[in-house]
Amino acid sequence: MGTIELIYKRLPDRVNHFQQELLYEDDDVIVTMQRIKPSNPIVIDDVTVLGDDFTAVWFIFANRWYDIGKVYNLDNQFTGYYCDIILPMKRAETHFEITDLFLDLWVSPDGSYQILDEDEFESAVHKKWLDTSLANQARKALQDLISEIESGAFPPKIASRWKL
Repeated sequence: MGTIELIYKRLPDRVNHFQQELLYEDDDVIVTMQRIKPSNPIVIDDVTVLGDDFTAVWFIFANRWYDIGKVYNLDNQFTGYYCDIILPMKRAETHFEITDLFLDLWVSPDGSYQILDEDEFESAVHKKWLDTSLANQARKALQDLISEIESGAFPPKIASRWKL
């Protein structure tokens, strides 16, 4: 389908531009793919589940306070889902924009999960990069996502069916 530009914002003032391969889009979701370069790998039970040059298929939903990265290792084996708590995306014809709200969630293939970056979130709240209302909405979005996981409603069908 081509490429699409992701404008990734991280408060207070960081803005990055990424070209991503556009795999699918409709009114509800944009699906992209990219090789990722995390600032730190994620290691669970001594296994790197997210690392340099792993592939992520991203599902960015209209009107949801999170996105989902379906992560594959260097052998193209599915390692889990990386979920960012974000402001609902802003969309234009040639690009889309997300604003990261610091909280993240890792969901393993067995449905277990770990909350990530709570320290970064608390620091952002302390520095007033997030006002009280936005911080509360981010916490609620995280709890709603956890509720989806615990109820068996996660991942959304499009993400569970998608294969590399």
